[in-house]
Amino acid sequence: MKISKMLVLTLFLVSVLALAALSQIDPITNSVTKTNQVTPNIVLQETDTCTIDFYNEPQDVYVNCIYYHNYTYCSNISGSNTGCSLQQNSLNTTCKTGQITVAKNNTQCKPNNEFTININQNNVVLKKQIDFSDWGPCAYNAENNCLIVTCVSNEDGAFQGKFTNCNGGKSCQKFEICDNSIKAFYKNSREGFVADDPTFYLSQLALKEVPQ
Repeated sequence: MKISKMLVLTLFLVSVLALAALSQIDPITNSVTKTNQVTPNIVLQETDTCTIDFYNEPQDVYVNCIYYHNYTYCSNISGSNTGCSLQQNSLNTTCKTGQITVAKNNTQCKPNNEFTININQNNVVLKKQIDFSDWGPCAYNAENNCLIVTCVSNEDGAFQGKFTNCNGGKSCQKFEICDNSIKAFYKNSREGFVADDPTFYLSQLALKEVPQ
C-alpha cells in the first residue's frame, strides 16, 4: 500500500508540474494555406495566420456515490402516528470531490488578405500576388475559363471590411486572369468596369510578380 500511495502521489505531482509548465507556454503562430483549383490551369492560394493560445481551466471532479434518505414510516393501524418505524432509502448519484486543472488551447485564424495565383502556361508556372490588406476586400470566381478577382475599396464601397458588391458609385477594381492574358478594369461613378475610368481616383491595386 505504501508503494501504491507513493506512486499516486508522484503521478499527481508530475501532472501538476506539467500543467504549470503548459500554462507558461507562449502562443504559437503558424501559417495555413488554402489551395483552390479555379480553372484547369489556374490555382489560387489564400493564407491565414493562426495563433494557438494555451490556458488552464478548472474542472469539477465527480465520483459515483450513494445518497441515504432516512424517514419515519407509520402504518397507523391502531390510530394516527402508530406503528411507526425508521426507514431508509438509498439512491445512486454523483458527488463532487474537488477540482482539477485541465490544460486547454484555443486556435484563432485571421486571413492575411492576399491571393497568390499560379498560372500554368504550357508547363511553365507563372506566380502572381495580389496584396489587398490595405486596399479593401476581394472576392473571386471563374468566368469563361478565366479567374476573375473583384475588389472593393475600404475608402469607398466596402461594408465594415467585407465584400458586398460593386453596384452604384463604389470604387472597385477587377482583374481578369486567363491562361495567356491578364487585364485590369476599374469603376467608380459608373455601373460597368472599363479599362480606364477617369473618376477612379484611388491608387490602383497591383498584381505583383512572385519570384520563383
